[in-house]
Formats: sequence, structure tokens, C-alpha cells
Amino acid sequence: MDHLTKEQLADLKQRLDAERSSLLRREIEHRADTTDPLTPDVGDQQDHAANEAAQVAQLSIADHDRSRLREVEDALARMQAGTYGICEDTEEEIPFERLSAQPTARLTVEAQEIREREARERAELREAY
Repeated sequence: MDHLTKEQLADLKQRLDAERSSLLRREIEHRADTTDPLTPDVGDQQDHAANEAAQVAQLSIADHDRSRLREVEDALARMQAGTYGICEDTEEEIPFERLSAQPTARLTVEAQEIREREARERAELREAY
């Protein structure tokens, strides 16, 4: 972690901590907003459809938030372990500019592009067969 200054690391940690707190708050709010599935609904089919669509949207947001929370917590764990800012594929330092834009980044831009290209190639091969 020598490539990041103490100030840069402190800034990134503060941002990750703030995002973690926000995500945890939203999780609590989501749980409070979730209606009891055993509660009988009153209304017509359109009301039921609208309620169901809203619940699906809430679940999707909650899933995204949980995934993001794991990413944030993983980044904080890497900070604690002293491996934050090191590319998982190449072991090169991830530039501060990338970490500033995406504090949970695990890969350099180049390594990320390689992974994405390989995933596209695998998908194309699957489609060909």
C-alpha cells in the first residue's frame, strides 16, 4: 500500500465507511417497509399487480444493495489486511485515480478489460455451439 498516501487511504476509507453506513441504513428501511405477506390485501387486480411490481422492484434494489455492501466490506477488509489497492490478477498497484472513482476496485483497468474480453469470448463460443 506504499503507493497510496495516508491521506488518500484515509479519504478512501472514510468514503467506504460512509457508503457502508448508508447501505446498512437502507437495509433497515427496506425491512421496515416490507409488508407482512400474511396480511390480506384489499383492492382490485390492478392494485395487486401494482403492489407486486413495487415489491419486485424493492427486492431488486435490496439485492443490489446487499451485493454492493459485500463489495464495500470486502474493500474495507482488504484495507485491514494491507492488500487494498493491489490488483488481484496482476498484483500491480491500482492507481489512486481508479480507486477514487471506484473505491471497491479489485483490478486495474487493464486487468478488468482482459476479464471482460475473455468473458465476451467465452459467451461467443457458447453461442456458436
